[in-house]
Amino acid sequence: MTVYIDLLFINNFAADAALLYCAVKTVKGDAKLWRIALVALLGAVLGTGYSVFRLYFKLPAPLDFFIKYAVAALLPLLAAAFKKKRTYALCSLAFAGYMFAFAGMLTAIFAKFETGGEGSVSYTYETLPSGLLVLGAVAFSFGAVRLVRALSKRRRVVSLVCPCKLYFKGKEFSAKGFFDTGNRLTTRAGKPVAVADRSLVLRLMEDSLFSGNTPCEKVRVRTVNGDAEMNVFSVDKLEIYCGRGVNIIENAAIGVSRERLGEYDLILPHAFAEDACGKGRSQ
Repeated sequence: MTVYIDLLFINNFAADAALLYCAVKTVKGDAKLWRIALVALLGAVLGTGYSVFRLYFKLPAPLDFFIKYAVAALLPLLAAAFKKKRTYALCSLAFAGYMFAFAGMLTAIFAKFETGGEGSVSYTYETLPSGLLVLGAVAFSFGAVRLVRALSKRRRVVSLVCPCKLYFKGKEFSAKGFFDTGNRLTTRAGKPVAVADRSLVLRLMEDSLFSGNTPCEKVRVRTVNGDAEMNVFSVDKLEIYCGRGVNIIENAAIGVSRERLGEYDLILPHAFAEDACGKGRSQ
């Protein structure tokens, strides 16, 4: 078996740097490239040295396992500074997860298992250029970070979605509300306005909407198509549930959207968010 030390070192350095960068970004650490590069350099030296050592010396399996994963657990601790101690442990776990994912990806792409005899592992591309592995490590790091950002963004969006209940003249309807910081509509009296899907308003006020007995106020709104007017009604009560808290708004102002709101029934104003996910007091 021929081992090229320079290529082994470059591959180790590229993989360690990419995975450390992913781990630090995942736990929202301060990812300074020079620090990550130094730690990756240390990891490459240790990894290359240990690989050469194992060519001449055989260690017991438990000791070999301990050495490999002890180094893998310690490297992320040096890669960045974190405000909370538990974040160091999370960074190590993230590094281990990315390491297994990256190793599994390489094995799936380049290795093939032979079932004959005692079984062995051979490689589909024996002369794979080292630069391709480096490029793969870099691409893996950028792809992983983008995935984490997308999941984080989705989590923030989900956290802004709250179940709601509207009460009007003895009727009760459940709705899915979404807090939108851009919704700053208010009535002439300064009350925040929650924008509702037209179908929800029709179900809630079908008996009195067209009878003329329901007071209506027109509020001017600005849209991409220009200024328009929105009909605003008052409901008896609006309840917003967030975690264990509930925000109760009496005589809540509800505006009727001219367009479909998609997957949400209510676009809640930012003013309602202050108590909905906090103490849950009534207004």
